[in-house]
Amino acid sequence: MNSNSRLSEALNAHPDVLEFIISLNPHDFNRLRNPLLRKVMPPRITLGRIARMVDMPTRELVEKIHDIAGIKEKYKEVAPENALPESSAEPPEWLWQADLERIKWVDVLPIDEIGGDPMPPINIAVNGAHQGEIIGIKHRWEPQPLFDIWAARGFEFWSHQESADEWHIFVHKPFVFN
Repeated sequence: MNSNSRLSEALNAHPDVLEFIISLNPHDFNRLRNPLLRKVMPPRITLGRIARMVDMPTRELVEKIHDIAGIKEKYKEVAPENALPESSAEPPEWLWQADLERIKWVDVLPIDEIGGDPMPPINIAVNGAHQGEIIGIKHRWEPQPLFDIWAARGFEFWSHQESADEWHIFVHKPFVFN
């Protein structure tokens, strides 16, 4: 395994890997106990992203997973498939210049509360965005795995933690000039 390996591969290596991952960030990863979310989330996130989320060197994370799973293979450093995009500390220009009343909001907090999959409403909103449009998402977590997907598709994003259990994520579909 390496930084590009998916969490699903690590979880399949040994049942105890799940508890290790949850222990790294119980607030965000405890939802992996939900069978539906354990099915849909791990294929979407790399071990490199997990390491970034818990502020741990990827080598250390992978070596610990190898230890738990009894894997004798040595960690091999690889170039990440893509740089891991992050949300900046300050709101981007496209957000502070926006007409905030025109933001289209998706509130997945009720879905988060019952342990459901928030991806369908988020995907519908983001995939349906028009050029120049901003989608606002109210979520219990900062959805870092989505950052990789959005960046690859040319979207811009910014997230802000409103409270211990609420994040506001803004996704912008920039204008494309030919």
